[in-house]
Amino acid sequence: MRCGPLTEGRSWLSIRLCRVQPRHRTECSAGYNAVLPTLDHTCALRFEAVTQSFPKPSGEAHTALEGVNLDAAAGTFLSVVGPSGCGKSTLLNIAAGLLQPTSGAVSVFGQRLDGVNRRASYMFQQDALLPWKTVRENVALGLTFRGQSAAESNQLAGEWVRRVGLQGFGDSYPAQLSGGMRKRAAMAQSWIVDPDIVLMDEPFAALDVHTRLRMENEILDLWTGSGKTVLFITHDLEEAIGLSDEVAVLSVGPASRIIARHKVDLPRPRNLIDIRTESGFQELYKTIWSGLRQEVLRSYEQD
Repeated sequence: MRCGPLTEGRSWLSIRLCRVQPRHRTECSAGYNAVLPTLDHTCALRFEAVTQSFPKPSGEAHTALEGVNLDAAAGTFLSVVGPSGCGKSTLLNIAAGLLQPTSGAVSVFGQRLDGVNRRASYMFQQDALLPWKTVRENVALGLTFRGQSAAESNQLAGEWVRRVGLQGFGDSYPAQLSGGMRKRAAMAQSWIVDPDIVLMDEPFAALDVHTRLRMENEILDLWTGSGKTVLFITHDLEEAIGLSDEVAVLSVGPASRIIARHKVDLPRPRNLIDIRTESGFQELYKTIWSGLRQEVLRSYEQD
């Protein structure tokens, strides 16, 4: 499957994320049908007309997402932002295969997703470290579940413990780690299985600003040159711009939809400590925030 242009009659609720795009494009609502340049890149993840509804106690249906189309090309970093409760985590759970969409389809590298996404790993808001296992044992869990030998799993886990800066803590337990150290262990746990797609649901939201910045730099170090596709959920627009190749904006719910996409043209590698002071970053922030702000205000009206 290739990331191609929008075809005649397809919804404007669409993102195309590809390694190279000839120019910056932003698609917004108000009945806009985009005409995108022809793209020729492998799609790592594709949502087609995906709607997700949940039953309410009254028997009525609550529609979290409606008619969402989303393409993410292999090797790219896509962030999704939006107001609280707009369905960002729902979108990620669908990508992971933890939720079956009410309608529409999801495909992974051209194959329809049916059940758990075996080509993806998932880094949750709260780490999934088991308190009775050491850091090394937690990092090795994914390999163990996949049937790799204990010796191989332990050796590779040790390498990843060092890679994420936890050397000397491999035999420690999660309760003995700081918040940032737990996040490093969770990152190693997600990446050790060598996934094609990494799903990340606000993984650094609970960290203090300095630790968070350090973790953002570390995730970029892991991703750069890996060829992996990252789908990253965040409330923090600055974080989204700093990390991503492209930022997509979800509208306020219910029936959330993609209302804009913005290519991030900032050069790589990026110095996330200073990038917020750069004029290109500030201009892009203003552009994205001008649309996102309206959705945030609409969410306040619903409270």
